Amino acid sequence: MSNKSLWCALLVSLLGCAHAHADPTAEKLSRIEGETLLLKARERQLDVQGSILMKQNQIATIQAATNALTHAPGAGDPQVRGVEGLGRAVFATLQLGDGTVIEVQPGDMLPKGMQVVSIAPGNVIVRKGKQRVRLAQAAPPQPQFGPALPMPPAIPGPPPGLPAGSAR
Repeated sequence: MSNKSLWCALLVSLLGCAHAHADPTAEKLSRIEGETLLLKARERQLDVQGSILMKQNQIATIQAATNALTHAPGAGDPQVRGVEGLGRAVFATLQLGDGTVIEVQPGDMLPKGMQVVSIAPGNVIVRKGKQRVRLAQAAPPQPQFGPALPMPPAIPGPPPGLPAGSAR
């Protein structure tokens, strides 16, 4: 083995030993930094989960308040066929239990002592005594097919004596 390669081998072994005997404080600091990063990530994860739970509780509270205000519509209650208008000039087309179709605005009185409280797109709320009821949507009308129309008369062909493709 040459002197040059011997010196290289000795230098590599010394560097390896120096690294093996590195300062334990640096290793501890590196480990502590890694643990700190993990703890901070876990803290952020818990914060996000907490905010999600808060939002879910807010949604549940709003839904409970809405359910307390609106009760299920009863049989024979009017059904919403459509809502039209803009802003405060809104009216709803309702179909009553007997099939009658009427147009109403907020404040109008309906049969059975109901009063229209509010109208929004696809949403009509009426007061029935002390309860508020959201009216159901009417089923879309089924297409009614009338009597079949007669077929139009056949278009005559070209006059006799002319070829079929030459008539214009």
